[in-house]
Amino acid sequence: MEKGNLAQPQSLHANMGFPERRKYPRLRCDFPIDCVTTESHIHVGITANISQGGMLICLHDRIKVGTTLRIHLVFNQGFQLNIIRANAVVVWRSVAHHAVRGRYRYGLRLIGMSDNVVSDYKVLLDQLAREFPLKNPFPTS
Repeated sequence: MEKGNLAQPQSLHANMGFPERRKYPRLRCDFPIDCVTTESHIHVGITANISQGGMLICLHDRIKVGTTLRIHLVFNQGFQLNIIRANAVVVWRSVAHHAVRGRYRYGLRLIGMSDNVVSDYKVLLDQLAREFPLKNPFPTS
C-alpha cells in the first residue's frame, strides 16, 4: 500500500526511548477480527494494533507461519459498522504470557487489497491516528 496523507502519531517505541525501525507506525486498537484459512477454518480474535502494512492480532487458536488468511475486520465509523475484507499472510507468531485476549499473537502482512478496500482502510487508519493521543498509554509529563 502506498504511504498517504495520514496523520503520523508518535510511536509507542519512541515514547519508551527505543528507535522506531518499522516502515509504518502502529496504531493501537481493539477491533474484532475473523480469519478464514484456505481450508475454511474460521478463527475469531481481536486486533492489538494496525498499520498500513499489516496488523498484530490475538487468537486462541494456533495457525502456522506462512498461512494465507481471508480477514474480516469489523469497526465502527460514527453510528455505522463497517467491515474490511482483505487477504493477509501470517509472518510471525508468539505465545502470549497472558491469555486474556488470546493465547497466540500473530503478525499479519496485508496482501492483494482492492482499491476500494485500500481507501476504506486508510480512512480507518486516519480515524485512529486522530484518536491516538487520547489512547496513549505512556503520557509525557
